[in-house]
Amino acid sequence: MTLPQGTIEAASGPHAPSPPPQVHSPLKPVLVFVSSRRQTRLTALDLITYAAADERPEQWLHMEPQELQAALSEVKDPQLRHTLQFGIGLHHAGLGEADRGLVERLFTAMKIQILVATSTLAWGVNTPAHLVIIKGTEFYDAPLKRYTDFPITDVLQMMGRAGRPQYDRHGVAVIMVRPV
Repeated sequence: MTLPQGTIEAASGPHAPSPPPQVHSPLKPVLVFVSSRRQTRLTALDLITYAAADERPEQWLHMEPQELQAALSEVKDPQLRHTLQFGIGLHHAGLGEADRGLVERLFTAMKIQILVATSTLAWGVNTPAHLVIIKGTEFYDAPLKRYTDFPITDVLQMMGRAGRPQYDRHGVAVIMVRPV
């Protein structure tokens, strides 16, 4: 289903899992925002498991083996090294600057199709995507010892990564929330 530009699709009732990335973005970049560093790893591993079950574990990887090996030789983080082999990048404050820069370059060049990141990526780094998935609208606020909603400006900034005019004619943003 194609929605008119500027339309937000919503569903009432219990939330069902979001469709896999290839439903909305089979060959275009996908940016998945999560609430924590831990969630970047877990989400990437879920996507790898999904792709392996589909018998196409490297469907999101778009580079030759020697090019992949050269990129992997630069990576310091072992979890990032693992996910990159499947075309999935991680981006969070716990990664070294060199690893974050490499992931940004690979994603921008469409060498990897999926980037799983914390919300900090929405500000300051130009990473456009066709499909943006916001996996939850809350984060754990340690000083308050509770979950807090992302500021609406953060959510809008994340959504704004979808369908940037200079890169794509339109984009899709999916916000996953849990029932209250």
